[in-house]
Amino acid sequence: KGDFALWKFSKTGEPKWKTALGEGRPGWHIEDTAITEKHFGVQYDLHGGARDLIFPHHEAEIAQMESISGKKPFVKYWLHTGFLTTNGQKMSKSLGNFITIRDVLKNYSSEVIRFMVLSTHYRSPIEYREEIMKSSWAAVQRIEEFLGKLAVANGNKETSKSQHITGLVLETEKEFSEAMDDDFNTPRALASMFKIIKEINPLLTEGKVDKNSSGSIRKLFEKFNKILSMIPKETK
Repeated sequence: KGDFALWKFSKTGEPKWKTALGEGRPGWHIEDTAITEKHFGVQYDLHGGARDLIFPHHEAEIAQMESISGKKPFVKYWLHTGFLTTNGQKMSKSLGNFITIRDVLKNYSSEVIRFMVLSTHYRSPIEYREEIMKSSWAAVQRIEEFLGKLAVANGNKETSKSQHITGLVLETEKEFSEAMDDDFNTPRALASMFKIIKEINPLLTEGKVDKNSSGSIRKLFEKFNKILSMIPKETK
C-alpha cells in the first residue's frame, strides 16, 4: 500500500528542528502517537476514528508505538466509524455540504441528536437529513411520554399485570445487554426499548400497571440512559 513519513523536510514558513537528518519536522502520524503516550501510556484499551484512517494513519500509529515501546498490542480494541453523510455524500468542508452541531442545536436538543446517531450502527454511514432529525425527535418524545405516564401509574394491585411486567423487564434488559455486547449494536438496543414501550402502553391505558411495576420499568430505563444518555433530565 505504500509507506508513511516519520520525518519531513520543512517548507518555507513551516516549523523546523535541527536533527542529524537535517532541518525538518515530525510527520503527521506521530502527533497522535506522542499525545496518547503522554496521556494514556504506551498501551491502552480503546481507540476510535473514521474508517478512512485505518491506513495509513492508524497502522502508522501502531508501527511507531510498538517499535518504540517493544510492547504489543498498542491498543486492544479499535472502533472505526462510518462517515457522516447528507444526501448520500460524505459531509466535508471542501464540498460545503456540512452543518455544525451548534447549528443543529438551534432546532433540536442534544438528546435528539444523540438518538439520531445511536439509531445507526457506529461502523455504518450516518445519514443526516431534516426528516431523519424529525423522526428522531418524535422517537425521543415517545420515550418522554411513556415515562411521564409511568410516573403517575397507580393501577390496582389485584388487577395489575405485575408478573407479566416483571418478565418483560427481565427480557428487555437481556435483549439490550446482548445488543450492546454485539459490537455496540445500538439500533438493536433501541429496538428493545421500543418493544417494551409497545407492550406496556396498552396496560397503562387499562390501568394494569401498579406503582411497583411502574418503578421497575423506570429503573430499567434509567439503567439504559446511563449508557445511552438520550432521555432529557426532566423526564428521568
